[in-house]
Amino acid sequence: MSLKIIACEVMKEELLGVASGRDIDFEFLPQGKHNYPDKLGQELQGILDGLRGYSHVILAFGLCGNATKNLRAGDFKLTIPRVHDCIPLLLGSQESYDKHHREEVGTLYLSCGWTNSEGSVLGEYKRTLEKYGAKKAARIYDMMYSGYKRVLFIRTGVANEENYLKISKEIGELLKLDHQIIQGDLTYIERLVNGPWPDGEFINIPAYGSIEESYFMR
Repeated sequence: MSLKIIACEVMKEELLGVASGRDIDFEFLPQGKHNYPDKLGQELQGILDGLRGYSHVILAFGLCGNATKNLRAGDFKLTIPRVHDCIPLLLGSQESYDKHHREEVGTLYLSCGWTNSEGSVLGEYKRTLEKYGAKKAARIYDMMYSGYKRVLFIRTGVANEENYLKISKEIGELLKLDHQIIQGDLTYIERLVNGPWPDGEFINIPAYGSIEESYFMR
C-alpha cells in the first residue's frame, strides 16, 4: 500500500464513499482536537514521523488554525488542500465557499460530520448546560455566537443525512439563527483522494519538505 490519508473525522463518510473500492490506508482524528491547534499539529507530526512504506501521504485538513503549519514530510510526497478549513472541500471549491461567504459573513457551516462529532455545537452546549445551568449557558452561547446570522447545512448525500439535518435544525433553534440548506459538491474531495493534485488547489510538498503558512495563500 503506497497511499495514506490522514483526515479529520468530520469528512469520514464523504472520504470513505469517494474511496470505495480503492486500497487506501485511512487514519481519522477526532474533530475536537481542532480546539487545540498546537496539540493537533504535534499529533499530526508524530503520525507523519512514524510512517514507513508510503510514497504519498495526503492530509485531509486545511491550515486549521495553523495546526498544519510547519509540518514536515518524511520519505514521501505530502499533499494538503490549499484551504483554511474543510468547508471548501464540502462545497466543491474555494470559489464556492467565497461566494457563500460574501452572501453572509456570519454563517455557521454544518454538515453530517459536524453535527455528529464529539465537539459539535449541541454536544458542547449540553456540557455547558450541565456545568453552569440553563441561564448562564444561554448567556454564554448568546455571546459566543452573537456574530452569526445563519446556519448553513451542507448536504453531501451520506447515509442517515435526514437525522443529521434534524440536529442541524436544532442547533439553529438553540442559537436563534436562520437555518438554510444547500447542496454540497464532492468533486474537491474526489480530487483529494484520486488526484490529480494541481498546485492551484493543493500544496504538494516533496520528501523531507515542510508546509509553510504562506503556501495557503491563493
